Amino acid sequence: MSENLEKRYGFSVAFSMVVGIVIGIGIFFKAGQILTAANMNPKIAIAAWVLGGIISILSGLTAAEVGAAIPETGGMIAWIKRIYGERIAFLVGWAQLIIYFPALIALIAYYFAVFTGNFLNIDPSNTAFLGGTAFVAITFLFGINIFTKNVGGKIQTAATAAKIIPLLLITIFGFISGDNTSGVFYMTEVTREVTSSSPLVLLGLSLVPIMFAFDGWIYVGTIAGDLKNVKKDLPKAIILGLGFIAVFYVALNVALLNVFTAEEIVQQGMFGVATKLFGPMGAKFIFLGIMISAFGGLNGMTLASTRIPYTLAIEGHLPKKEFFSKIDDKYKQPVNSSVVMYILGIIFLIAMLATGNPDIFGDVPVALFWLFYCLVFLGLFILRKREPNLERPYKVPFYPVVPVLALIGGASIFVYAAISNPGYMAISVALTLTGLFVYRDNK
Repeated sequence: MSENLEKRYGFSVAFSMVVGIVIGIGIFFKAGQILTAANMNPKIAIAAWVLGGIISILSGLTAAEVGAAIPETGGMIAWIKRIYGERIAFLVGWAQLIIYFPALIALIAYYFAVFTGNFLNIDPSNTAFLGGTAFVAITFLFGINIFTKNVGGKIQTAATAAKIIPLLLITIFGFISGDNTSGVFYMTEVTREVTSSSPLVLLGLSLVPIMFAFDGWIYVGTIAGDLKNVKKDLPKAIILGLGFIAVFYVALNVALLNVFTAEEIVQQGMFGVATKLFGPMGAKFIFLGIMISAFGGLNGMTLASTRIPYTLAIEGHLPKKEFFSKIDDKYKQPVNSSVVMYILGIIFLIAMLATGNPDIFGDVPVALFWLFYCLVFLGLFILRKREPNLERPYKVPFYPVVPVLALIGGASIFVYAAISNPGYMAISVALTLTGLFVYRDNK
């Protein structure tokens, strides 16, 4: 199939695709959560950001070989189907349907509401405002993506630049500021004493929310078939692209610590940092950019989610496949599939507001998917042994060291997430396994 794809892109496009895919809105609201996970130890928090970047690079290099060897529509689901069969591949799609997309849609909508509240000077603890704003945002974007043909795509294009500008401004002015006279790595005596006894545990626990900000690296392998020089440009785009993101994320967090101590960042949040750096009016401009970025991220998740039940239905593995595969005659959109994802997104939003712990609904689904990513890493070894003559336009460098390290890193993220949130992780795994009972053999 790879020979049918036009070899149109060089390194610059591949690099920008990696950066564009991975940088989302997680970086805007994860700094405080990660410092909390690190027990307010900035050194552990920054080390976790660096480690997250390294794991993402190793994982991207490994998955890219599998993606280049199996350049089929569907990405990871197609890879797992080729290696492990249709039932296991269905579990990936089922987890996307029942957990991943609804949870992330609800979480992004929630933080869009938080950013909107900051912009309008509304108390972010106002649950009625947060819930109402998030509900309206989800409803509006699902409506746009169901009842129009291409408005959703235009929203996505317009929102792309919005996420970069606030990040750059906060990073640059944070380094210039230097208002934290205590020093970037300042720790209280209590923090120093508590964290000295378990730095590796805290590093791992801090890594779990960080991977939300790096989520998306799995898709970089899907661009292999479009590259003019895949052997040279793909690994370079992954290493430099994800490396650039890691450096960017680390620089932003150091810049935040240059303005406030760890405790103050947790208390003040991103809005407090922006107000300190740019004043009340300047902070509103920054948060307008963050709002647009969040809205674009929510739109992208919404658009992608509407295709999940539809895809599982047309493959014949989902019950009521005629219902889920129905396409609207006028708008050419999978209406029933979209409505199901909308309802699930609202259910997760309600659960998020009821528990008062929204971040878990992002961290746990992302960590859960590292189990599937590990299947991809393991699949590389299986493919090399089972199909040695399979055409591989790109091979992972330093085999088998890189894929083994990726496998260890991926498994560690899942384990630490299970330690951090055992109840939520158990529920997520159980919901995923219900797919074994839902699955229908189409043969």
